[in-house]
Amino acid sequence: MATTKNPPLPARSTLPMRSGSGRLLRPFIALLVLLIVAGASVATTWMITSRAQRPGVNSAVQLNVGQAPQGSAATTFVPAAVVPVAVPAPIFIPIDAFTVTVQSADRERMVHVALTLRVSDEQSRQRIEKYMPEVRSRILLLLASQTPESVQTQQGKVELAKAIMQAVNKPFAPIPDGQYVTDVLFSAFVVQ
Repeated sequence: MATTKNPPLPARSTLPMRSGSGRLLRPFIALLVLLIVAGASVATTWMITSRAQRPGVNSAVQLNVGQAPQGSAATTFVPAAVVPVAVPAPIFIPIDAFTVTVQSADRERMVHVALTLRVSDEQSRQRIEKYMPEVRSRILLLLASQTPESVQTQQGKVELAKAIMQAVNKPFAPIPDGQYVTDVLFSAFVVQ
């Protein structure tokens, strides 16, 4: 079996010398890579923090809101007392149920509706209760003009509630301004 010998490598001192540009190029490339990585880090940090802030929300940190406890020399943060905002109680006006005959394309059908009005203030509640016969008449005429097909869908019920709200919000005869009904809530709705 024949063996071949690899030729010996020349000594390091006999290799040709590289030019001086190779020694300067290596630190320059390292510096360039370092600048690119630092720039990418800054850009990523800026993008993450700008997405975390919501528009319209003041993200400034407020320091020293509380007070230090009495008799203490250290400045310990004590948060200021938060007083909950008082929300006014809702004002509901239940209205007796309506049973109305409506015309369908092929036959007469019945609609049974019970509802409650939500008003914004006490003056509107008093006015609606005082004029309840007129309120019931407006709602009854509005219900009688509906078709069974239109009030059986979810969208139809939403549109009917809006129409009832508009009808009740119209001013009553001697009073120049109207009431403020904010919502119409159905408590029973049957189409037969």
